[in-house]
Amino acid sequence: MPRPTHRPRSGGARTPGRSPGSAEARLGKPSPRERLLAAMTYLAMQIGYDAIRISHLVAEAKVSRQTFYDLFEDKEDLFLAAYQAAAQQILGRLQRAVQGGDWWETPARGLPVLLGAIESDPEAAWLLFVESMAGGERVRAQGNEVLAAFETLAADFLDNAPAGGLTLDIPPVALVGALRSLVTSQLRADAADRLTNLAEDLVVWIRSYAAPATRERWSTGPHALLGPTAYSEGARIPTPILSRPAPLPSGRRRQPASAAARNRRSRILHATAEVALQKGYIEMTVTDIITAAEIGKDVFYEHFPDKRAAFLAAQQLATQEMIAECARAFFDRPRWPEQVYNGLRVFTILVAREPVFAHMRVVEAYAAGPEAMQRTEELTAQFAVFLEEGYKQRPEATALPRTCTPAIAGAIFELIRRQIAAHKTAELPRHVPQLAYVALAPFLGAEAAAGVIEGIVARGDG
Repeated sequence: MPRPTHRPRSGGARTPGRSPGSAEARLGKPSPRERLLAAMTYLAMQIGYDAIRISHLVAEAKVSRQTFYDLFEDKEDLFLAAYQAAAQQILGRLQRAVQGGDWWETPARGLPVLLGAIESDPEAAWLLFVESMAGGERVRAQGNEVLAAFETLAADFLDNAPAGGLTLDIPPVALVGALRSLVTSQLRADAADRLTNLAEDLVVWIRSYAAPATRERWSTGPHALLGPTAYSEGARIPTPILSRPAPLPSGRRRQPASAAARNRRSRILHATAEVALQKGYIEMTVTDIITAAEIGKDVFYEHFPDKRAAFLAAQQLATQEMIAECARAFFDRPRWPEQVYNGLRVFTILVAREPVFAHMRVVEAYAAGPEAMQRTEELTAQFAVFLEEGYKQRPEATALPRTCTPAIAGAIFELIRRQIAAHKTAELPRHVPQLAYVALAPFLGAEAAAGVIEGIVARGDG
């Protein structure tokens, strides 16, 4: 997925993965393999994985096509190698930074090093945090493995809190999600040089989940998950927003031209979402959409110039209705904690009822270009607005940095995205207590937030 603006490369080609024993290394000259890795890393940030061609890579690396195919099977094989090199570079620095030392100070040691590594090599970071979600099945599988390594590191840290002191009661996935969201937004804004300035704010946010280490972590325990049917009890459940229209009947009783056009356009949008779920945006073709929509090619091109335009239009379908429904649910409660919980409850139910469009909006958006990704980020930013009241909840909350709200929104987005990507959308409403806890704990305190949520569930408001 390309960045929205071109950024000139500085410092020349990097040389990831160089073998110290190679002739090129002894001479200080990048090998063809290293040049291809650097070319992939650079081009992925400039034009996006989907747009890269072998001709681009060999021209950038100044190697022949034969040399390329001697070293790699295809561009995906090269991407995976470049991705692994970026992961080893960035994750390795983090792992070394958090070894040993005082447990409580681990975030203060690790985050500046991690953000500094990203700041010094934004192209590798873009590959690691963004492009891994834009490729095909193998690319995403590799991305999930690296994310799992980040989460394992976070989980090991949380699990090793000293007995009798404090722990941090937050899901490891939420930590990774907040970090990725903030890093991605800074990279998209061409502001990688500001990342290290966020380290102190992120440490404060992480520590806002402090809780006694003597109890089980609430955020990943049984209270954070509702029963199979409890989420639908005691509250109004919104009706489905979307339904795919059937083809209009042919014959004498023809519909007006405007109605027929709306029907065909709607079928195209639904078909685009369905094919994106089945095949992914990268592999999806206009022919696939036409077949699923049961229309002719000429009809498709009357409405859209290409698959990207159809995807963007489908991505927006029902978004405003969903936002309006969630806002009504939010303001349907008198107190801010209940408002947050109710808004999340309704949002997860709507997502569960529209899994095809949820997958398009949240998972496939990263493959469809800057505009699709920006729309997904805008949803996260809109949610953050509803958290602003949190800073007024208690004296400690007023001192929290404003970075807390985008960090929380990114954490919640990642928890939701994981369920959708794993095709577990139907189970998402059961996670509302966990999502609400991640939103409320920094402002109310971890133990108070858990108590509030348990009270909401006990009263049947959840």
